[in-house]
Amino acid sequence: MECVYPSKVRDWVGAGKQTASRGDTLVASSSPSGKQVSPSQGLAVSPFSRDDLRFFHHFLIAARPHLPFGSEETWATEVPRYAHEYPHLMHAILALGATHYSLVSPNGSEYSSTAIIHRGKALKALSAAIGKGPECTTTDMDIILATCYALVFQAYHMHDGLVDFAVMVRGCGVITNCIMDKYKTSQLFDLRTEEEAAEIALALADEPVSSPLLIDSLLAAIDRLQPLFQSTIHHRFFRALRETLAALAISQRAAFVRLTRIYAVWYEAENREFLMFIAPANHVSRALFMYFLVIELVMLPVYIRLRELSGTTFVTTDLIVHQWADAIYRELPSSIRELIELPMQIIAADEITTRSTGGTRSDGVFPNLHAQFFDMETTAWLGCAEPGGVQVLE
Repeated sequence: MECVYPSKVRDWVGAGKQTASRGDTLVASSSPSGKQVSPSQGLAVSPFSRDDLRFFHHFLIAARPHLPFGSEETWATEVPRYAHEYPHLMHAILALGATHYSLVSPNGSEYSSTAIIHRGKALKALSAAIGKGPECTTTDMDIILATCYALVFQAYHMHDGLVDFAVMVRGCGVITNCIMDKYKTSQLFDLRTEEEAAEIALALADEPVSSPLLIDSLLAAIDRLQPLFQSTIHHRFFRALRETLAALAISQRAAFVRLTRIYAVWYEAENREFLMFIAPANHVSRALFMYFLVIELVMLPVYIRLRELSGTTFVTTDLIVHQWADAIYRELPSSIRELIELPMQIIAADEITTRSTGGTRSDGVFPNLHAQFFDMETTAWLGCAEPGGVQVLE
């Protein structure tokens, strides 16, 4: 991907600067003297609460990202050093730390709104950082990428975060391509080509991830969606999903390599195409996402193995896949529900098993406060002032 400003990145911010400016209270803080602090004065004069310090600590010991591969320790030793200079990184770290903490601590749900507020601040500052365009230094781009990864991992812990997850994965892909195109390497992360990333799979077992019988059933089920496809991205997403499903019956190695192509579909799409793809009214996309969630569920042992190989530890939370799947299923018309019964049954059965074996708390939910920042997120990465205004075929 050619890294050209403003068309490839800066235009994605575009009108988002207007949308993101709702209420200076998102970034302004009260100084000890009671005076309002301008956002431009930076973090040095912006006080953080005791809870924020707890979230930062929790991020370091239990919630930090483990991607990109080969950069796991960077999140503990290097990335935090830049937080005081880059507000978008600081708030992304606090957002992830707060979200994860809310899921693993007693009465943690009281911190959910704080996590979302930090996410909103991170997104606003991220938009401003991307808006610098060609003025961005190598370090600036690395920290923008770090912020994107932190927001990806936070979204993966949010009960309504599926679309946020896809949007920020797209952001990671685009920024990575820009860094590689302009600088050939990153000073902070171990960024790899698709071929180099595939080498990671060599450490995985050469045995099936799931039974051929189950995979054959899933392949037959996903094929039934084809007559409903309305766009090129539907076909590309379908092919990537189908190839990954088929690879699950071959080996962990094959499945891992194919999985990366699913994410590539998101970040290789054109802006408007992707916006229509993730729109709430795009029921076909939501149905396809159900198969993505099944893949995520089946791949869990592979993800755990990869973390073991990297030497990173983590505190488990409830699988968000269950909540994402339930939300999709409830919002789909009955005619499409019939086409995703199998993946829904697989996910529901796994949730029952998880709960019966004493899984972690699963009743924590995020308030509707998150909706206040969704348009900010889409404008930051899609360059559309009115995400809800795009008409989508149903």
